[in-house]
Amino acid sequence: MLKTYKARFSELPFALPPTAYSLHFGTRDIHLSENKMDSDMSQTDESKGTFHNRENPHNGLTTVPTSVTLSSEQFERLYLTPMTVRQSPLARKVGNPTPLALGGFVITTTPLSCCLMAWRGASGNGVAFIGPIIFLGGLLLLITSILEFIIGNTFPCVVFGTIGGFWFAFAATMIPAFNAAAPYSSSATDTAAGLASESFLNTYAFLFITMAVLMLIFMICATRINVVYTLIFLCLLLVFLLLSSAYWELGQGHAAVGDRCVKGAGASLFVASLLGFYLLIVQLFESIGFPCSLPVGDLATFWTRNQNKGERDDVEQPATLR
Repeated sequence: MLKTYKARFSELPFALPPTAYSLHFGTRDIHLSENKMDSDMSQTDESKGTFHNRENPHNGLTTVPTSVTLSSEQFERLYLTPMTVRQSPLARKVGNPTPLALGGFVITTTPLSCCLMAWRGASGNGVAFIGPIIFLGGLLLLITSILEFIIGNTFPCVVFGTIGGFWFAFAATMIPAFNAAAPYSSSATDTAAGLASESFLNTYAFLFITMAVLMLIFMICATRINVVYTLIFLCLLLVFLLLSSAYWELGQGHAAVGDRCVKGAGASLFVASLLGFYLLIVQLFESIGFPCSLPVGDLATFWTRNQNKGERDDVEQPATLR
């Protein structure tokens, strides 16, 4: 048989680790086992649900899970999406998957940008990074996209899923087993020659144009979140525009102009990777409750929320204990 003792949350004999989040303080129901109670407890006290123990006043108390509520700004810094009323309850129980995607993004884009800028004689447009592109860029972003879908974050799910899919497609084009570029070669079997052929370059540029349009849409959506996230998509927009221009120029035989466009795309991608590193640091600092909070340029204050989309203003509710 269980007895119920109503205690103030601040009276509990345990302390939560300090965080930057606001906590719900209030009355909680604490269940006490009957064999933990003092045998001298009076019937009157028992009927009122009070408990006295001369040796240890907190004997028998159990740790009770509490609710931690994130403000709108904190939620958007952690999940890179506006806080809505349709958030899944899993968002309160599982970890934040967003830093995983950022880690995969920066590990892939940083060396690729150096390659596009031809630093230290690097060349090949990323052929040397097929492995990292698949397993760090494509796989990590795809896994994160699935996790964001599970916890109800639509915008990060779409962003990470499409960019991860692009990395898979980009790597597959350069793998001879997929035979994507070989048909463009004179022998119809040489992948390297096919990647450098005019027909392939003029054709593949349309993929970059499509990705540029997608980055423009993402950039517009990111203006609802923060400045850093918006600048990342702006840089990626420039990357794909410059790559499409480079491929078309190279396809027309204008090697000098095409090479300059490739280096410009590499420079834009390098800036995007630096911003990605910064955003990753912000995410990790927030996740561990680091005392230093780095600015990201919150843009949510410039937008008016649609109050008709739900009845609750917060994603989390106080925990109900029985």
